[in-house]
Amino acid sequence: MLYNQKDLKVLKDEIEFIDTVIIPFAAMDMDMKAPVHAGNLELLQIVCVQLEKQFKGRLLITPPMMTVGEDTSLLGMYTTQLREYGFKNIIVLTHLQAEPGDMNKIRLNEIPLENMSDDMKMEMINDEVKTVMKSVISIWNQ
Repeated sequence: MLYNQKDLKVLKDEIEFIDTVIIPFAAMDMDMKAPVHAGNLELLQIVCVQLEKQFKGRLLITPPMMTVGEDTSLLGMYTTQLREYGFKNIIVLTHLQAEPGDMNKIRLNEIPLENMSDDMKMEMINDEVKTVMKSVISIWNQ
């Protein structure tokens, strides 16, 4: 499920089945690594789209949350709201090293997609999606 009006209307009635939320979390610093941050965000968004397709009806993908520096305070407040809403599993999907508190974290690899052929790019993305899917299933089995 995605964070849109149609899916959120269904979510309220189906919260006992849709017990997992994925929060894409990325840096938006305008520093020397800004192009790397932008590439990481692009990969994060692609992985989230694929996760939603594979696990439709079991999880909600939120809009990406951004940080400047390593401030995770907004993420903590959002997590509190999500728990109160009824989500049992909260997963932060990120490239960042920061530890997001009492949430599950899945860390993506930094993959420089801009210089790859389309075939290689898709292979790398598919490998990353498979790894994340295995991690999500592992969290469900805890």
